Amino acid sequence: MMEQNPFLSWTTILGIMFILIGIAIIVIPLLARYLTDVEKIHPLLLVGVKLDGFYVGTSPILIIALVAIYLLLRYYS
Repeated sequence: MMEQNPFLSWTTILGIMFILIGIAIIVIPLLARYLTDVEKIHPLLLVGVKLDGFYVGTSPILIIALVAIYLLLRYYS
């Protein structure tokens, strides 16, 4: 039997995904706070809507990365 590479296990990939999500959760609000105009941020980094003085945003790059990770886990595990 062949041994499986522990780096490529699904738990490792899931852990990396959670780390990336955590970094995004920390970095996106900091970008919004320290940049004078949130509208000047490139649309691939942050897309958002201002609702009653509250800014709701997401990152299309993060969504694309999470979908890619999901597909890798779904079809190659």
